[in-house]
Amino acid sequence: MPIAHAAAILFAILPTRGYFRPSHAVNVRFVTGSSMLDQKAVVAGFRTAHLLGKFTPPPAHSVILANGQPAFHVYTMGGKHLTARPESKVKLHGNVVDISRFYPQVKKTGTYIITWKSANPVVLETLNNPGFSPADFKNIPPQQWSALPAQQRKQVYMQFEPCVYHLVPLQYAQIKTSKGIIDVKFWYNVAPHTVANFIRLAQEQFYNGSNFHRIIKGFMIQGGDSLSNIPGRAGTGGPGYEIVQEFNSRPMNRGVIAMARAQPVDSAGSQFFIMQKNTPSLDGQYTGFGRTIKGLRVVDKIADTPVRGSNGTVVGPKPEIIRARILPATAAMYGIKGRP
Repeated sequence: MPIAHAAAILFAILPTRGYFRPSHAVNVRFVTGSSMLDQKAVVAGFRTAHLLGKFTPPPAHSVILANGQPAFHVYTMGGKHLTARPESKVKLHGNVVDISRFYPQVKKTGTYIITWKSANPVVLETLNNPGFSPADFKNIPPQQWSALPAQQRKQVYMQFEPCVYHLVPLQYAQIKTSKGIIDVKFWYNVAPHTVANFIRLAQEQFYNGSNFHRIIKGFMIQGGDSLSNIPGRAGTGGPGYEIVQEFNSRPMNRGVIAMARAQPVDSAGSQFFIMQKNTPSLDGQYTGFGRTIKGLRVVDKIADTPVRGSNGTVVGPKPEIIRARILPATAAMYGIKGRP
């Protein structure tokens, strides 16, 4: 006799759009489902779930409570829970909610995680104008600032105000190698553009079948080169473009994943390296964009690969990146231990 499976209620948070201007509402859609097909869709990601059209609007009280408080929660990337502002007059419009009505804090530059029941969390990034940072603004001498006409001061301010809201699922990378699996969580809040670049390349299967071509034991392992399988060309390949650096204050410690680059600081593309040991001399010199949460022993196994010379050229078969997958992450992976 076939075994009957209970159909558990599944939840999903679906951004109505990936990007928003600051003048727009930060809208997400809350949906529920119960079939096995829905469950597979949730695992595959919110876009798949949305396209299948298998989900239905949830009861209003499961999103907005009777006292006007939201049933969903917003956290900083550091795991701090934000205090919601009650909105007694807010109603669901086609199960769409403006997050900023309850959490006006998201209007400020920062990176936030949205959770709701058992749904896969969503990352909300409130980004500055690319190429500028608040640190640049602080370096303007007070005398020079006060001498600027009001219109010019306004233009400078606009450079540093948030210019776009970016909504994506909270995810992590699973890198399956010939030596084992390495799981990496992303630093969305310090290197958002680098994280987005790595995710896109992985989703396009760019890394599949490439190798770790440069290995220095006691230091790091480097891969992600599109030409790593071609004799004499390993270390020279990339995606065909370069990205702007996002150097940050995170230390280059064991397990950190960072972008490899040539001498120009804005020359990274697809190649990355994973630190085997803490290396303070690299701090602030490369874009670290995540950290290994599982598989450090695999990193050590790869680091044992025989190499030639001090530059780490692999002399025999190179450890292979069989597949790099981007998978839905849990809030706990990012330091959120539960709803308050």
